[in-house]
Amino acid sequence: MASTKRIILIIGGGAAGAAVASSLSQSLDASAYTLQLVTERSFSIIYPGMLRALTTSEGGFDERALMSYDKLFAPGKPGEVIVGSVASIEDGTAHLADGRTLAYDWLVLATGTLWEGPLALPQDRERAREWINDWHAKLAEAKDIVIIGGGAVGIGEINILVEFSGEIRHFLSPDKRITIVHSQDQLLNAAYPPKYRNSILKAAEAKGINVVLNDRAAPPQGDYTSIRTENGVEIPADLVITVRGGKLNTAFLSSFDSTILTTSGSVKVLPTLQVPLTNGKSNVFAIGDIIEWPQQKMVSKVPTQASVVVANILSAVKGAPMKQQYKGFMEAISVPLGPEGGRSFIPVLWGVIVGDFFTSTLKGKALFVDQGRRGYIAPQLR
Repeated sequence: MASTKRIILIIGGGAAGAAVASSLSQSLDASAYTLQLVTERSFSIIYPGMLRALTTSEGGFDERALMSYDKLFAPGKPGEVIVGSVASIEDGTAHLADGRTLAYDWLVLATGTLWEGPLALPQDRERAREWINDWHAKLAEAKDIVIIGGGAVGIGEINILVEFSGEIRHFLSPDKRITIVHSQDQLLNAAYPPKYRNSILKAAEAKGINVVLNDRAAPPQGDYTSIRTENGVEIPADLVITVRGGKLNTAFLSSFDSTILTTSGSVKVLPTLQVPLTNGKSNVFAIGDIIEWPQQKMVSKVPTQASVVVANILSAVKGAPMKQQYKGFMEAISVPLGPEGGRSFIPVLWGVIVGDFFTSTLKGKALFVDQGRRGYIAPQLR
């Protein structure tokens, strides 16, 4: 006899997908609903902690920034984690790359951003550990490290340029020469005031990090001892790290409904975080980095977005109107330069810039890893 349970399918096992899955599981009756989370890895990555994890084993970040899903759902509550890659979607069905199909009544898209470079960890956990160890060795051996951007100017990419340089400077030999190459006239981007962007620059330079602005560089081919920028600057280099990010993981949606994607690949959403489908249905939601919204893409937005999606799905399953709306989130930012420095910006009053002590206390020391891990543990199991 076919199951009469209604199915909620969440695609994406990062912070956004896990937040929705965990919260829904607490509120749904397991006898009436099936809740499934599809993720490409059997573990999740706590990205704020990964740059330290790649730099050093000190503090155990190389272990703690990788989190399993085994405690995401409490016993007796609905919830199942399915490891697989979604190849395509049609109305009511998701097709996995290995041939499996998953039905759904409600769908949540939380597929996030695809990274290249150091953050492009393999999908197998053992290989991911080897990847981390390889980066420890590369960074320890290098004497002249150059970190260059490689794509559109997104805040995630620029944060990596700055934060990675701070981690390397703090944990590895002070004799290493570290250079950032960035295409704009200031670090970060124009979402933040020039005074704050300049404060980040000065803080980085005070730590002995060389910053080349208004310039670009291509990754060198073959053996190299230096790189030359487009403006002709010769920079000594025995390790060049290219940071490419910002590629939204949404290509699989084009065959589902191409009208929901912008030219940049983000997913159009209504204030309810529903996706406006051409078939007129209202059972698909999107959350996290992939949504088209006039804001910077940061994990700090996830809890607010998740609360909107969860509230509206819980209304939908009861046949009630979906009234919760996402209204954005303030563009605060904290950019540590290792565990003991950095700058933060709080957009209140005239815009408040705070320095090393506040940034270290807020983010630099622990990098939100403990908070991130809590998001993958059901309240009953904490």
